[in-house]
Amino acid sequence: MAQKQGRLVREPETSERRQEWGTIAENALRVDRADVEVIVDALSIDHAGSFNLFYLLRKHYWTAAGAEHKEVAAFLEDAYKRVREVTDDLAIRIVELGGGIPPNTPPTLQERAEVHLEAEDLYDLRPSLDGDLEGYATLIVSMREHIALAEKRGNPGTAELLRDHLEDLEADAHVIEQLLEDETLVRAAVLRER
Repeated sequence: MAQKQGRLVREPETSERRQEWGTIAENALRVDRADVEVIVDALSIDHAGSFNLFYLLRKHYWTAAGAEHKEVAAFLEDAYKRVREVTDDLAIRIVELGGGIPPNTPPTLQERAEVHLEAEDLYDLRPSLDGDLEGYATLIVSMREHIALAEKRGNPGTAELLRDHLEDLEADAHVIEQLLEDETLVRAAVLRER
């Protein structure tokens, strides 16, 4: 496959920059600027991690194969849509807090993401789901830490947002755990329960 050469990111020539990347502006939520800086950094890690988890799940949705691949693919499709909602809600919260724009280019996402992407190759479903489960675990631990951070920094709205999404992430991770149990990849009943 041919490699593309050239710039990855472009800057509009005729547009006025409303806020420089990485800066904190005043916010309508009246959260202290020092607290916002810490919270936005934390949310950027979760946003980037959820972005990567979304791509992992979507890749595995596209490539699911095996005896019960349709059921697994249907679960993965629902799961990646739930993770996309997490990604979007975290991005919106970063903007509301005055963080300008969340990480949104491949370099800035990968600099912050604690959830790692899978190589471009095609792998069997079991190791791919193992990687998905690892991604969920990483994101869940990070979000739990950031709930405590947001509460400590006096930002209960952010803590609540993270807490709300944590429930869905934990439920989806549990389904993947069940799929991987006892050397049996799929239990159709597990998928019907979710």
